[in-house]
Amino acid sequence: MKTIISYVACLLIISSVAAAPGSKIIQAFNETFPNAENVKWADDKAGYFVSFYQSGNFEKVLYSKEGEFVCSWKYSDGKELPVNILMVLNKKYKDFKIIGVTELTTQDNVNYEVKLSNGNKLYSVNMLADGSITKEQKYITQ
Repeated sequence: MKTIISYVACLLIISSVAAAPGSKIIQAFNETFPNAENVKWADDKAGYFVSFYQSGNFEKVLYSKEGEFVCSWKYSDGKELPVNILMVLNKKYKDFKIIGVTELTTQDNVNYEVKLSNGNKLYSVNMLADGSITKEQKYITQ
């Protein structure tokens, strides 16, 4: 019985080591996000996900199995939005309050999904980095 338990323990240790990201990925992550806190890695068929907090924001990054950056998500309150995005939102949604932002960064571009609220109205607005609106959804809350 002890032998079986020892084999199972060894297999679990070996499989967890095999699933860990390589030092190249960890080094790239640490250089890009030196102030990351509560870092957690997860292995997936798409690659390696890392979730963490930085400057009070929850963030996720996906690296390919080869160690290349694929994309990242940043969830925030919108206080760090670029000025051009804020100007568009302030003009079009003057009486609305930003309640949350998801910033999606890929190798090619940055997209923002901004949630805005005003009483019983809720908007979900997708925007490109240049400030153009690509999608707008309106909801009525009760």
